[in-house]
Amino acid sequence: MIFGEKVNSEVRKAVKKPLGKLYSEDEILSVLSRTRKKIIAVGDETGRLLSLNGIKPFIWIYDGKIMRKRIKYKLPLPTYIVKSKKSTVSLQLQSAIDDALSKNKPSRIFVIGEEDMATLYAIYRAKNAVIVYGQPKKGTVLVKADRKSKLLALNLLKKLE
Repeated sequence: MIFGEKVNSEVRKAVKKPLGKLYSEDEILSVLSRTRKKIIAVGDETGRLLSLNGIKPFIWIYDGKIMRKRIKYKLPLPTYIVKSKKSTVSLQLQSAIDDALSKNKPSRIFVIGEEDMATLYAIYRAKNAVIVYGQPKKGTVLVKADRKSKLLALNLLKKLE
């Protein structure tokens, strides 16, 4: 299914709330260290937190910024480089996520622009996975790629323009 790319105000409002369970840093590390599912990390700080604590994301989607400010630490070499503007899920980004999910090896997706809405598409497309992303100033959100979360993501993705 091909979706539009631009997020409208209804979708923007929906994603301001956690799409899954909110955890502290210690809690998320504990939960993820025990999971047998593929981990998809969205965001620079989220992926870095996991990597520094020995948890290797299967897919890490990042843009070199935290809350729109350039990061000062070294990021991994990307497997994919795509463009996606703020509040969009570009077709390039959708394609990279699809391709990375189809491979049986870890992938890194670097987004020129912003990766802020990649979470929705990752939830919708992932199987046997958990998606983790930062909720600014609140903690880290974990979303199981289950029927309920996929339906929510699909309903929001259908509203993209």
